[in-house]
Amino acid sequence: MKKNYIISTIIIGTLILFVFLLGTAFWTYNEAQSFMKTKLQEMQYVDMFRLTESREYLTEQDTLFGKCASQWEEWNFIPNTGFYGVLQMDGKAVYDTSSNYGIVADSEDNLYTFAEEKIFRFEEECPSETGVLSDIQIDSRCDDSFLYGGTLTYQGKTYKLGDFDYQGSEKVSFADWTGNKPIYAHIVRVDGGWGEKELDNDAKDLFYKLQASLSKGEKIITQKEDLWTSYYFILVNNGSTTYGALSLIHPMSTTLQRFTLVYLILLIALVIVEISLIHTMRKLYRTRKDFTERSRRLTRGVAHALKTPLAVTKAYVENWDYIDESERPEYKQKIIREVDEMTDQINSLLEIDKIDSGRVELNPVEVELSSLIRSVYNRLRPLAEERDLEVLMPEKDEYVVKADQRLMKMAIGNYLTNMLKYADKKASVKLSRSGKKIHVEFTNDISGNNENKSERISNNGMGLEINESIMKLHNFESGSMTDSRNTTFWFEAKEV
Repeated sequence: MKKNYIISTIIIGTLILFVFLLGTAFWTYNEAQSFMKTKLQEMQYVDMFRLTESREYLTEQDTLFGKCASQWEEWNFIPNTGFYGVLQMDGKAVYDTSSNYGIVADSEDNLYTFAEEKIFRFEEECPSETGVLSDIQIDSRCDDSFLYGGTLTYQGKTYKLGDFDYQGSEKVSFADWTGNKPIYAHIVRVDGGWGEKELDNDAKDLFYKLQASLSKGEKIITQKEDLWTSYYFILVNNGSTTYGALSLIHPMSTTLQRFTLVYLILLIALVIVEISLIHTMRKLYRTRKDFTERSRRLTRGVAHALKTPLAVTKAYVENWDYIDESERPEYKQKIIREVDEMTDQINSLLEIDKIDSGRVELNPVEVELSSLIRSVYNRLRPLAEERDLEVLMPEKDEYVVKADQRLMKMAIGNYLTNMLKYADKKASVKLSRSGKKIHVEFTNDISGNNENKSERISNNGMGLEINESIMKLHNFESGSMTDSRNTTFWFEAKEV
């Protein structure tokens, strides 16, 4: 039976795991698909390059950098997206998004009137602010488009500037270019500004792979929809100048990262369900095992209880014709007692069935156990006196529980009857407190000629089977224990 329950638990647990994995995979697939389509749509509609005007941009070099910087900044603000863009002049990469960059401008009269502007990039870190910075100092060289190396100082901190491959015209010192005019810088953070540096590196690698594999044309737009890597690639070529960009996403890995907490919660839920399944199946197994054992005990108990009265009754009936007329009334009473004994056993079986099937409704009231035990014992005292037993009853004290008065009286009667019936010389009832619980013990000694330990408890009659049902009905704990000298039956209830 245990093996069957283990196999059933494994099969059901595996099915639950399969459904969980299948459901999670299906949900993840849908989320990744939705994420992919949404991001690709964003890539297409962010109009970063203004392709309809790209030819004009590339022919108006004076305004190219400002417009590109503004659009690159907007594009890079799409979260969970890797981006790489580059401007090439005469085949040389002069401007890309692999590092933070900015635009420096001189102003004739105020912050918003720029006479001329140049682009620069940071070699390592850059100021944390974005937007327009004033009160800056720059030590560098420049041509008509770029700053080449040097440093930028802002708020007392110096930042190292990077170099460019392209040189549009003769280089001059930055101080010679600005003279005494005020200068301002517009900072754009693109290198790890959104925590997407790894994605940006992936976009850069893929950009150059695609650029190398595609034939040069005036304008190339291509995209790929894939759950592992999706991208949107643009390459515009206008003679000596090429302007291109690639936006990249990893839908599946990003979805897994976005919903890490959800997966963790689902995993915890799965573990809880699996543990609950194991607990439930173990409980079912134990219940079935207890039921089987109890059925065996009941069978043995009924056989044991009915065997003697049936044998005696049979003997009386078989010998009835040979009994003297004057002795027949006495034998008649003996037969009636044996029949009553069998009736009591059958009624006990019916009572057990009635309780176990839930056809008994509890009427809980406050019951004082000490006085109830003494009251029931007074009725059974002749049994103790007849056997000349030494019986120790509990001291007078209040032990109040909430229980059905009738069923509790029946249970205590069964415990006391069993204790007195199987005692050799001594018997005792003890009540004690443990926290908010009351513990009751019914103990009797046993003679050396009694049955072995396993039989002492199992052969103790139908009354104790009724008690087990009564205690379960009340949600009271109960049990028994035996050693070489004593047998004890006990129950434990919450004190009122």
